[in-house]
Amino acid sequence: MNVKTIAVTVLFTVLNGYNALIYPFDYAPMLCADPTKVTFDFIVVGGGSAGATVAARLSEIPEWNVLLLEAGGDPPEITENPILWNQNLKTKCDWAFLSEKHPLLFKGMEQERCLISRGCMLGGSSSINAMVYLRGTVEDFSQWKNKYGCHGWDYEDVLPYFKKSEDFVDICRYNSEIHSRGGPLTVTPLETFDPAYKVIAESQKLLNLIKVNDLNRMDPVAVGYGNFDSTTRNGHRCSTLKAFLIPASNRPNLYVAKNTIVTGILIENDVAVGVNFKCSSEEIKSVFCTKEVVICAGPIKSPQLLMLSGIGPKEHLNDHGITTIKDLPVGYNLQDHVSLPVLVFTDRKYRSIEDIKNESSDLLQKEMSLYSKNISTLGLTNLMTFYKSNDDLEYPDIQLINFRIPFNSTNSFPNKINVFTNMFGYAKEVTDLYDELNWLSDLIVITPVMLQPLSTGRVMLKSVNPLDDPRIVLNYLSYDKEIETLLKGIEFVVKLSKTQSMIDAGLVLEELKLSNCADCIWDTREYWICIIQNLAAPFYHVVGTCKMGSEDDCYSVVDTKLRVKGIIGLRLMDSSIMPKIVSVNTNAATIMIGEKGSDIIKECYGKL
Repeated sequence: MNVKTIAVTVLFTVLNGYNALIYPFDYAPMLCADPTKVTFDFIVVGGGSAGATVAARLSEIPEWNVLLLEAGGDPPEITENPILWNQNLKTKCDWAFLSEKHPLLFKGMEQERCLISRGCMLGGSSSINAMVYLRGTVEDFSQWKNKYGCHGWDYEDVLPYFKKSEDFVDICRYNSEIHSRGGPLTVTPLETFDPAYKVIAESQKLLNLIKVNDLNRMDPVAVGYGNFDSTTRNGHRCSTLKAFLIPASNRPNLYVAKNTIVTGILIENDVAVGVNFKCSSEEIKSVFCTKEVVICAGPIKSPQLLMLSGIGPKEHLNDHGITTIKDLPVGYNLQDHVSLPVLVFTDRKYRSIEDIKNESSDLLQKEMSLYSKNISTLGLTNLMTFYKSNDDLEYPDIQLINFRIPFNSTNSFPNKINVFTNMFGYAKEVTDLYDELNWLSDLIVITPVMLQPLSTGRVMLKSVNPLDDPRIVLNYLSYDKEIETLLKGIEFVVKLSKTQSMIDAGLVLEELKLSNCADCIWDTREYWICIIQNLAAPFYHVVGTCKMGSEDDCYSVVDTKLRVKGIIGLRLMDSSIMPKIVSVNTNAATIMIGEKGSDIIKECYGKL
């Protein structure tokens, strides 16, 4: 057994405990010392949900040397515990991008700017997210093919790649037509002790929603409530670092450089030949490859990197003094799911504050005990609902997310930032309102999420400095239909609050007395529109900024083989290629893109 194999064995032993997840080898020091020491076939930029998948899959070909460059390091220990997922936001492992101001929206945000959290570490956003494993509807991928010309990306084309990754562990619900076993990505059902789970589920049943056994069921469409499956393993997070990279770490042809920021793509005569990167010494160096550069830096950093390298809208590049190598609509088509985490319930059953405090503490301890027993939980968040705002719709357009905030805990996070600022970027005036309610009892927040946005935004350069964040312009809710959809989501939760189950449980929907909406009467259309304008927030699902399309689609950046148009040896494989956002959480589809993209490359070189 060689040294590398021993290190991997020790690592897996550590993972059975509660230590941080550490990739055992860091090639960065050797790369900085001599970038020419190894001849690389492929350079993968970004070790996140897609990038870790791509690097692991390409390194399956023994004769290919694969270099993975990741701007962050290893995930901190706390990321392993699913129920603490939101404590990773606004920390050093979160890019924590901020949008530009909007003339009508985000008035309740810090600096009136939207927070856009993205993972900055190995595993990327799969190391920081809420581990929801949902794929998308048949209609989502049908639109990719039929509306956007992405042949080869219909549902029947992508399903094998969802299944290729998956190790579906719930034998009782296993259906081989839509699930598989034995893949690297563990997909696990969730458990919870939370008493509000049954209360909310019963209330939704009273409103004629049905319980759905598998929210990834595609036909008939999963409209209703139920437990979603999660990317967890033995009660711990299963990121793409854990699923793909760690098992591949003993391969001699896979080189992973941590804390290595790529500053530009090297292009000669319209051929990508390598990248520039920053060493810890601040020195910029170059590394080359013989076959392809694969960009997997995510929906914010990927377009920024392309534009810094001369690939993007010519007029915009000219504004920054960048010579245009290829005039493409990079940065456009930004999409996200807009959420409204303002429907806040307190538990008003009459009892002493001491009893409320003890009940809250007991429930939290019971939920946390599941982690030590290797049982997966996200607490009340386990329950998820899909709802149609209009009965004429074939597919759901609203998702309901639930979460609980324990009594008097809104300001107890390790980073000393309020939980609602961490999660949604809210300003102190707003978080003070949540704090006041949290002194009464636990908070239960039922959050409508709009699944089929019409508005698109844009990523732009702020400067030519690759270490600067880009400008992010969010044109959310530009269409009246989007506002109406959110209003329908609010209306459903208000109806839910009036069901006998909720009343008997003592759960009361509270008014958020926002000063900007002081002239509006609670629970009127005017009030809710005001709340939307102030507190509507993105839901960590930014996609689409390097759109995939057919060869003749002038609004696309990459073709259906994920090749950047007009550049040889340069592909892009992450959520930025989505022509239209899927109608669910986006992480599973991002991993699928990495899986399918890897096979596209292998097929191109006769290795499939």
